Amino acid sequence: MKVYIGDVKKEVGWTSQEHLSKTFPPLPFGYEKIPFAQPVGVDLTITNCGSGLLLEGKIKTALIIPCSRCLEPFIHEVEVLLRLEYRNLDRITRASDFEAEAKSADDIYYYHEEDAEIDIHRGVIEALLINFPMKPICSEKCQGLCPICGKNLNQERCDCKKSNIDPRLKVLEKIKLEK
Repeated sequence: MKVYIGDVKKEVGWTSQEHLSKTFPPLPFGYEKIPFAQPVGVDLTITNCGSGLLLEGKIKTALIIPCSRCLEPFIHEVEVLLRLEYRNLDRITRASDFEAEAKSADDIYYYHEEDAEIDIHRGVIEALLINFPMKPICSEKCQGLCPICGKNLNQERCDCKKSNIDPRLKVLEKIKLEK
């Protein structure tokens, strides 16, 4: 996903608006590949801050992910804020500047003076992964799977006895609470 920066990088204070849309391959997440349900859309404002370029905006897309309760795939709509900082690598000349840049290299991206475009693909993927839900669920009313027979309780009922109590906690049944 490339962004045109040719005009913005010429003058400090200049801004540019960009709308990008691209179909991404499945998102690598752990041992899984999470497919996109639609193209990834990015609305950006690019600002020349003098020391570099600041890209701010929103990412909008949808992912097909399995529910943590019932394991059925569902479409999870995503709207994530994006903030990327790019610095001109050709303006770093002193050794102390290189050392300072090395300490903050994880959060900053670089471009060369002759570049007319910068690739924001890595920044978009990082923003999506950081905002990925820990336990995605298809619905707040999702009942999940029966822990005994494994049936999806959203689709059918089961006759399993779910009153199995840990024998160590059996004593707690005798406690009578007063209202």
